Amino acid sequence: MRATFLIMVSFLLLTGCDSLRTSISSEQTTMKEIVLTENEQVIFSMLADQIFYFDFTDDSGDFQTIEVGVDYFHYGNLVESLPGMTMATNDRESELRDERARFLFTMNKEEKDNHLEMNGTLKILFDSGSSGSSTYSFTREGAEVGALSRGYLIDRLDHIPIGEKIYVAYYVENSDSFIRAFDHELALKPNDDYEHVLFYYVKMDNELKE
Repeated sequence: MRATFLIMVSFLLLTGCDSLRTSISSEQTTMKEIVLTENEQVIFSMLADQIFYFDFTDDSGDFQTIEVGVDYFHYGNLVESLPGMTMATNDRESELRDERARFLFTMNKEEKDNHLEMNGTLKILFDSGSSGSSTYSFTREGAEVGALSRGYLIDRLDHIPIGEKIYVAYYVENSDSFIRAFDHELALKPNDDYEHVLFYYVKMDNELKE
């Protein structure tokens, strides 16, 4: 049953959900959140506890690598950074161009003894047919979850800086029952408001990495 479901989800990712069946105008480089329909949300909720989904177009062909990863912060202090995967794109010695890709980030939680494991998958899927995926896992002390919040940090980004981490989504948990409205800048420096934060990022570069 699980295998059948994963095949179905993979088919959706490779062929495009209803939310992706829109025309893309030429000569633009953009990254944006993919807004899922209600039916798609139901399907993806069976895949993971949390889903973040993005569309990326690059008609310029400038980018040579795409890196996706996740950083774990505890009260604003970086605990661990996991660069999940880097993929080459737009080989300048080839006529092939990867002008469009989708990024899918998933997250699940599993309680183990008095710890909570947060794990998931980072996927890159090019319209050309190439794809890659990587798993990640963080273990934190304590299993109490009093309040949580999640969301996207970009709706649409038309200027993508080269060589910089772009935090595109977040997931935050506090052990108490209160959590303030999420402040991206505050969460990245020592604070008393956000106990456990996962920041998902994308990083573009115009040079191939060895």
